[in-house]
Amino acid sequence: MIRAALASLPRGVFALAIMSGACGRAEGVADQELGNLVVDTKVAEKPIDLDAAAKDPAELSRALMRPYRSIVAALPAHTLTLASKTTVEEAGKITDDLGESTVIQLGDAAAFHGEYTNTADYGREITFVGGKLYLRPRYQRWHVRAPETADEPAALRDGLFAPIAATWDLLAPAAELTDLGPAQVAGRTGRKIAIKLSPAPRANPRETVTQKKWREQRTIEELTGEVVLDVEKGAPLAVKLAGAIGFQRDGRRFRMRVSLTSEVTGLGTAVAITAPAETEVVATPERLREVDDRDYLLQGIAPPLRKAPDGATPAPAPAPDPAPAPAKPGSTK
Repeated sequence: MIRAALASLPRGVFALAIMSGACGRAEGVADQELGNLVVDTKVAEKPIDLDAAAKDPAELSRALMRPYRSIVAALPAHTLTLASKTTVEEAGKITDDLGESTVIQLGDAAAFHGEYTNTADYGREITFVGGKLYLRPRYQRWHVRAPETADEPAALRDGLFAPIAATWDLLAPAAELTDLGPAQVAGRTGRKIAIKLSPAPRANPRETVTQKKWREQRTIEELTGEVVLDVEKGAPLAVKLAGAIGFQRDGRRFRMRVSLTSEVTGLGTAVAITAPAETEVVATPERLREVDDRDYLLQGIAPPLRKAPDGATPAPAPAPDPAPAPAKPGSTK
């Protein structure tokens, strides 16, 4: 998503970049039997300590920077709304201005609908239902296809939620927290935490990515906000953040203002997610060669990704080589 990249690199002077299991074969080796070669080791997530999160920005960071799939697993079905705004100024003149809105609706059986729009007239819409992904850019028709991986639908949904983590990560070094006690959101009990600018901000962390190096010298000049965490699961039920950051680029001084609000509503109510009308859908061509090459190279090591129309997993074959170039005139070859 666009907002997730605000923590990464400037656009022009400050960039807002736009924010991706098959069955095993009898003669192959299942991914799960290959240790860390194919399957990452999963470590159980430590529960959020609410008492610590109400006073320690590091613990609050754990709560706010978890992927959305963790929230989906922790809370009943719900609708999440998110709105944000970013402006960049130089000498009092606005050089960048972007507002963004996101709505995620959860249905039954992992179905969901998500829509993202912004004031630059860009947007995208995602529907996952019946095991199929329906995707469309703003004002365009839907494209339908099967997920390329079992994780793709959840990863796309995580991307819609990413602005919360991106905004908090940018402001967190200067946060001071105050426990405001119990609060209710959508009929669920939460713990409200006030956020303000600390008189002694922590040092900005080192950045390993070149495009993020500008963040090491940023100064967080303003910060206010409130967060409500679910008392049972530590999931963010409501988030309000606003701040101002000073930074330099190419010897010029800029000021970025960011604000974000999000809230969970309709807890316990699964939205009826339906596929778009057939008249609004066009088929999406598959990207074949990369999958074919992968399956051929990992033959006997990992199960193939490609399936035949009947669901079987045929033995992979190498993708055909490109046709040879025609011989030059006069050549003996």
